[in-house]
Order: sequence, then C-alpha cells, then structure tokens
Amino acid sequence: MFLKAYRKGKSGVNKYIAVYVLKNYRTNKDGSPVHTKLGLAVNAKLGKACKRSRVKRIIREAYRMNLSNIADGYIIVIAARAAIFSKNVKSTDVEKQLGVTLSKLGVLK
Repeated sequence: MFLKAYRKGKSGVNKYIAVYVLKNYRTNKDGSPVHTKLGLAVNAKLGKACKRSRVKRIIREAYRMNLSNIADGYIIVIAARAAIFSKNVKSTDVEKQLGVTLSKLGVLK
C-alpha cells in the first residue's frame, strides 16, 4: 500500500522531509472514507538507530499537530531527508514545513 503511494502518488519536497500522497478510495461499511494512513521512511544510511528514532518521533509529532487539518481518505508517506538529522531541528520547524507541503498537495481540509 505504501509502495503504491511512492510510485503513483503526488509528491512534495522541502528542506526536512519528502511527502508522498495517494488518494485511498476504500470506504468504511457506512460509505465514509477510511482514516488517513501514515507511513514513515528513515534511511539507515543517514544515522544510527538512536538518531533515526529521534527523527521518527519528531515527524510523528509534526503529523499529530497537523492531524486536525488533514482530510480523511489518504495514504501519506513521509521520508526523512538529511537536514532533519541536525541537532537543532525541532518538531515545530518540521510541523510548519509539513503543513505547507500538505497544503500544496491538496490534502488539508
């Protein structure tokens, strides 16, 4: 499912992350769209396990802060870029960049 978002979805890139978005046409039994699914990709070449875990926490927090604005029915894959591994990167920085990128991709409500 996430591989399909990589291949066929729309993409947006900023300083810290690359975002891939694909519309999920599956529906619940009542006909409403399914909740948006999130996938994270952090390359092992960019850092050891401790750094990769920190980056995943930062990205999850940025996603959580934008969650109320994100429409249902999407598959979103967020891939970390090398700049996010800097020690002075905060989740608020990534949150702003993620919001801008998601709005460009048309995912926000």
